[in-house]
Amino acid sequence: MSGLTGEELASMLTHELRNPLNAMAGWLHLLSNAPGGTADPAPALPTRAVAGLRRAVDEQIEQVETLGRVLRLAGGEPDDGACDVDLADLLQSQVDVVRIAPQAEGRAVELELGTNPGGARWSVVVGNADALARAVADMARYAMRNGVAGAPLRMSLRDNEGALQVEFSIDAGADRSVSIWDLFRPPANRLPMPLLHARLAIESAGGVLLPASGSGAAGDVLQIRFKATPQEAG
Repeated sequence: MSGLTGEELASMLTHELRNPLNAMAGWLHLLSNAPGGTADPAPALPTRAVAGLRRAVDEQIEQVETLGRVLRLAGGEPDDGACDVDLADLLQSQVDVVRIAPQAEGRAVELELGTNPGGARWSVVVGNADALARAVADMARYAMRNGVAGAPLRMSLRDNEGALQVEFSIDAGADRSVSIWDLFRPPANRLPMPLLHARLAIESAGGVLLPASGSGAAGDVLQIRFKATPQEAG
């Protein structure tokens, strides 16, 4: 499903897992070389080092958990957590999460939801709700880190000729020769682990990622299309 060879996957995972370990090693080195006794010129160093180690350990745990999900999804294992997921509700909940992310400081985060004239719950897909929520949040944070500074992040959901279309737009139509979403284009074998997990979670729910051109009025847009499974409203 991922399009990665075993060697490419191993290389990516090695890089991703090494980063928090390097941070741990750096803080341990500072601790081991800190002067002791009451003459310590940096008495706050142990406190800073412990805090840094705690952050690195938490990051390592998160990376290992993500790695497990990536390997299961890449291996095509059935998802025991698959269920009906209302994308409209999921996007609304993640907008609130993304707005308080550090990357969102000074940037508007907007959500536009289409409407369905019928009585069915039109925005339902079958997938893992937790994995899809994490995918939305990770892609939003990636967009805010790499998109045009200060431009609003716009997420939208609408019906597109029977398919559900989710869009992430970050540059408000600015003319860009290269889209930040081009890393999703084939062979897409250099994705960082959070985005690889996002891609696999979306694909396991029947979604297809369609990076748009980063030039002209189209803006820096990523489209994701799902096959909807409408249900009667309860």
